[in-house]
Amino acid sequence: MIALDLDGTLLRSDNTIGPRTLQALHEAHARGVQVVLNSGRMVAAMESTADLLGLDVYAVGYNGAAASAPRAQGRRRLFEKPVPRDVARELVHLAHERRLQLNYYRDELVFSEDRPELRPFVELYRSRTGSPFRFVANLADHLDVPPLKAIFVTDPAERERLAEELAPCFAGRANLTKTDPEYLEFLHPEVHKGVGLRGLCEALALPLSRVMAVGDADNDAPMVATAGWGVAMANARESVRQAACVITENDCNHDGVAEAVERWVLFRA
Repeated sequence: MIALDLDGTLLRSDNTIGPRTLQALHEAHARGVQVVLNSGRMVAAMESTADLLGLDVYAVGYNGAAASAPRAQGRRRLFEKPVPRDVARELVHLAHERRLQLNYYRDELVFSEDRPELRPFVELYRSRTGSPFRFVANLADHLDVPPLKAIFVTDPAERERLAEELAPCFAGRANLTKTDPEYLEFLHPEVHKGVGLRGLCEALALPLSRVMAVGDADNDAPMVATAGWGVAMANARESVRQAACVITENDCNHDGVAEAVERWVLFRA
């Protein structure tokens, strides 16, 4: 199995996939190697990348909170670990109190309140991810299903202030993750990309020793560390480099994923 982060790893800066990378992954897949997209995005927002790839792939979404089977199997859920309901309730209350944009992920949709002053943050997120939104009058009326993750979307300075303030409040109850400069993500306290990868492999009875994982960002470090063969992209953050077995010579814009597949899966010099 090959597990791949999207932005900064599989995808180039212009959100395309290089032809060399496509060729290498198709050749590996033809040899019986499963390809997994492992992203902070919801599974529905990963489908456009799967289309670019042209393969029926497994998907680990929500920064590891859920894993789904390929499209041919109806994207059935193989693993999930949602945010505790009491944490979700507190986040909704906080969003109302501070007038913050809160993305609440359930039913493969982003549930959100539609407030004019917060619409720029909705559009910022939607333009980057293509995630489908469902606008509701009050998120408090939709807590019957706990979210797979929740995100405050705000300006970068406010994000930093929130992270510093809220980390002690949710310690042990939620995993707080800073991804894009505007995002503060809340996950189940045990969830990260490595947990999602492990959950998928357990569902498929596949040893982690048979998995290569490739990533670049801080939230990829647990995935890279969990896999039997962890690969950091040349453009990777230091945390990923420390977690990896090897580092590619090429970055995401120069087919670093193809290099990894060719060298350590297809065993071509």
